[in-house]
Amino acid sequence: MERALYLDDRISVARQLQEALLTDLPVANDMEIGALYQPSADGDMIGGDWYDAYHLPPASPGEPAALMVTVGDITGHDMHAATVMGQIRSMLRQATLDHPPYSPATALNALDAACSVLPIETGGTMVHARLDLADGGPGWTLTWSNAGHPPPLLRTPDGRVTALVEHDVLLHPALGPFRRTEHRRGLPSGSTLLLYTDGLIERRGHDIDAAVARLAALFARHGDRPPAELLRLISSRPADPDPGDDVVVLALRVP
Repeated sequence: MERALYLDDRISVARQLQEALLTDLPVANDMEIGALYQPSADGDMIGGDWYDAYHLPPASPGEPAALMVTVGDITGHDMHAATVMGQIRSMLRQATLDHPPYSPATALNALDAACSVLPIETGGTMVHARLDLADGGPGWTLTWSNAGHPPPLLRTPDGRVTALVEHDVLLHPALGPFRRTEHRRGLPSGSTLLLYTDGLIERRGHDIDAAVARLAALFARHGDRPPAELLRLISSRPADPDPGDDVVVLALRVP
């Protein structure tokens, strides 16, 4: 009985910690945003995957604020990984807001520099991206930097899906100084961006490139649905009965 009570209390604490670390999604200039977190089958019900979304300060009063979004995965799926994830998420927010004009690559460079000197057991991947209203509208501009993370998927209104495969090395202090790069792409009105962690696509004994291709095909067929409905559909795909990794998915549709 004592053991059962201990485990129940541990799971309760883990769930509360996870809920505290998940971000409340902002209201973003009529942009539709949906996010999903699914825990692994581990008893602690918590891990190192996260999503983040927040507005940047507007360039001038009255102008629409740009939106910063991140999806990341710190190695491990236990309370230690979740603790490191919380530190990294806060550090990346600070690095972004401390470096106007808020370049994703500059923020990741600052995060790399901090992790190289602080006693944090960092290892993981992430996509850090910025969405701005294009000059003259009505489309948007996506600027992103990828630290070894699975490729984001972009669906244009014609139903075509493109994997944004450009990436740099993952986050790890042992890899030494590395100059992060960033990339830019125009988003026509009605485009949908899908960011996810590897728990969504990685299955033991299966090719990960084939899994990304299957996800892209599913996204092409159903990507015009509201983000919340799209995420439910994606998360209900057949999977291992006892997934060993948690899952984060973030979907954004630009107006």
